[in-house]
This record gives sequence, C-alpha cells and structure tokens, in this order.
Amino acid sequence: MENDMERQIVVTIGRSFGSNGRRIGEGLAKELGIKCYDRNLIEMAAKESGMDWKVVGNADEKLVGRILKFKGGFDFIQENPNDKIYRAQAEIIRSIVKSGESCVIVGRGADYVLRNRHEVLKIFIYAPYSTRLETVMERYGFTKEEAERAIRHMDKTRRNYYEYFTDNNWDQKEGKDMLIDSSEFGVEGTVNLIKTAVECKLKRDWDDIT
Repeated sequence: MENDMERQIVVTIGRSFGSNGRRIGEGLAKELGIKCYDRNLIEMAAKESGMDWKVVGNADEKLVGRILKFKGGFDFIQENPNDKIYRAQAEIIRSIVKSGESCVIVGRGADYVLRNRHEVLKIFIYAPYSTRLETVMERYGFTKEEAERAIRHMDKTRRNYYEYFTDNNWDQKEGKDMLIDSSEFGVEGTVNLIKTAVECKLKRDWDDIT
C-alpha cells in the first residue's frame, strides 16, 4: 500500500500482555509506511502536561497515586497524576488524527479517545493464556511462575487503567472493529489481516467528523 494515499489511515491497537500486540502494531506501521505511536506518546505527554518525565513514565498505562500523611493521623490521597497525563495524551492523539497524519497507535485507550471517529480502525489483539505464557517466558527469560505473575499484573494494570478512564470494559467487543487471536495467524499474518481490513475501511465513505 502506498504511503502517499489520499485518505488518512488510523489504526488503534489494544492488546493483552504477551499477545505480541506491540510487535504487530510496529509491523503494521512499517508495512503501511506510517508512524507508530506507543511509548513515544509518554514523552510528548510529559512536555504537554509540564510534568516530570519520571512521574509520567511511571504512570504509563498505570494508575499512580500518592498518599500524604498529616499530623492528625489522616491520610490524604493526592489528585492522581494519571488524570493530567491521560488528558495530555488524549489531546495529543486527537491533534495527530485531526492534522490528517496517518498512524498506528498502540494502547493509551486510543480506541476510546477516538470513539466518535468512525473512519478509525479499532483493533484488540489477544491470544490464549498458554500461548502468552510461552511468549513472555521466551521474550523476557522468565520462569513459568515469573511469567504467570507478569501476565496477571500487566493485564490487571492495563484493564484498571482503561476502565478508569473510559465507560467500557478493556477487552469487550463493543467499541472495537476487530478482535484478533494472534496465535492463529502469527505476527506477520495478523499484520496482513489488519492491512486487508485497512484497505476495506478506506473504501468506505465516512462523513467528516470533527
């Protein structure tokens, strides 16, 4: 597919941990000749929000709060920095899409942020637990027990983050155009499958939504 196509291409990818969602997003962007936004949005959000890079980095798709102790013995929960970070990321995502730039966006609740833009292709990548376990063990050199803990932690972290900021469940079908089991197609096959879906999406006539 030519990267100078007249119509804008925007694909959002949510993913369960160990499903190769990030690799698929990067591969798709390379195949389409467009930019992939993932953790690079964190640096952009840090600049946009004026927050310290370490704070923003630690809050990457996580809920981070601070408990402050007062002399009276009461605990005070400081306003969650994620609110500011999320708003900054959401504004950046909207600006990127509104500018007409074609891109792939991995995570960051981008499917929800762009929920009213029907021309955006919204994907969720998953895989059976056993497959994800093998992937995480191989990728990070983890034992089975370490991989199990990592999957539980990361899935819970992403679920909590997504559901905190949206009205939807993290892995529900509503709000998604496609849910793909990457174990059935592999990374390259899933990239090709999404690429075909992009081509179909580009043939649709969408009203201009701002």
